[in-house]
Parts: sequence; C-alpha cells; structure tokens
Amino acid sequence: MTVYDYKELIPEDMKKRIALIDVDGHNYPNLPLMKLAAWHKRRGDSVEWYDPLFHNSAYAPPFDIAYMSKVFTFTPDYQYPVNADKIIKGGTGYFYPDGGDPLPEEIEHIYPDYSIYGITDTAFGFLTRGCPRNCDFCIVSEKEGSKSYKVANLSEFWRGQKNIVLCDPNLIACPDWKDLIQQLIDSRARIDINQGIDMRLMTEEKAEMIKKNPRESRTFRLG
Repeated sequence: MTVYDYKELIPEDMKKRIALIDVDGHNYPNLPLMKLAAWHKRRGDSVEWYDPLFHNSAYAPPFDIAYMSKVFTFTPDYQYPVNADKIIKGGTGYFYPDGGDPLPEEIEHIYPDYSIYGITDTAFGFLTRGCPRNCDFCIVSEKEGSKSYKVANLSEFWRGQKNIVLCDPNLIACPDWKDLIQQLIDSRARIDINQGIDMRLMTEEKAEMIKKNPRESRTFRLG
C-alpha cells in the first residue's frame, strides 16, 4: 500500500467511511486489507466491502477512502468506477515488482480483522520475510531482500485458532528459525506453510523440531 501520514489524512476526532476492494477476488484473504480494516475499526471508522451495484448509484454518498489491493499482475484491474473521495491502491499487482510502499508500522503489526472474510478458526500471516534463493520465477528476493529475517511473533496474528497458515517464503532460512518453530509447536495448531520448506536447508535438528508438532497438526509442503 502507498504510505500516507494517516494521522494527517484522518484526524483523530473525525470518523470516516472506508471501502475495501479485493481486486483479485475473495478466493484467498488479503492480509493488508484485513490489517487496514482492523486499524480503521479501532479508531471508530465504519468499514465495508465496496459494492458497485449499490455504492455507484446516484444517491450513494462517496466513501472517504477506498483501498484497492491487487496481488497478482495477471488479475484484470477493477472494472467499475469507485465512488470515493480518495482511492489508495497497493500490492504487486499494481506496483511490480516491489509492491509499492509498505504499510505504516502501526498498521503492519496490528492484529488482522479476519471477520471481513468470515474467517473464524484460521490465522494468516508472516513470521519472516525475504529469501536467499533468487529464483527466476519469484520476486521475493527483489521485493523483500535476499536474506530471511524475522518480522513478527506468532501472537501478532494468532489468538488460539486451530489452524495457522504461514505465507513465509523461506522460514528455515531465518536465523531465528528455532524460536519461530518452537512458537508453532507451542500453539498446538494445525500448521500450513503454504510456500513450502526449503529442503536444501533441512538438517536433522530442524527435522526433529518439526516432528514435535502432532502428526495431525502438520501440513508442511516441501520445496
């Protein structure tokens, strides 16, 4: 997302109407939109999905801000007019390959609002960013850096859900891998590392730690 001074954009004593547009569709939850929803709701703003059939009518008042997030370059852009005073676009689908400016820290590290997607028992997030592999088909190294580094503890986006989906590009390349895997073990949740595990970095120690998760709780794709 493009970085703005949100405190200037939205003074504390002014409540706003906020619209969200997941340009890729609703087949997979969009983490930046969930964080933006959480931040705006915390300050008392109203947040809802943009509905072009309703919100583009002649009688509909404009939203104060509409956020449009697009992850994939192959996704067609949003085809409808957007009735908002300010439109903020973000994601690699709009700003390839670096994804544009990051979210401000206070929004990046907020607990996501899973309710906007109706998610009740799964947590989504990143413990690490970056990857040393520089694969031709992947933009992670260019976007996030060629070293894996810790960006969060599990508690930042997990509060007891039975399922955890990690989007980390190369978890076990991170120097803090042991602490992070221990956090996953302690959660007793079903773990899905959806970008896989880099088998070139697998060691007996790492394999033994991964095995500590109950068998029914492990879903590790191998890379």
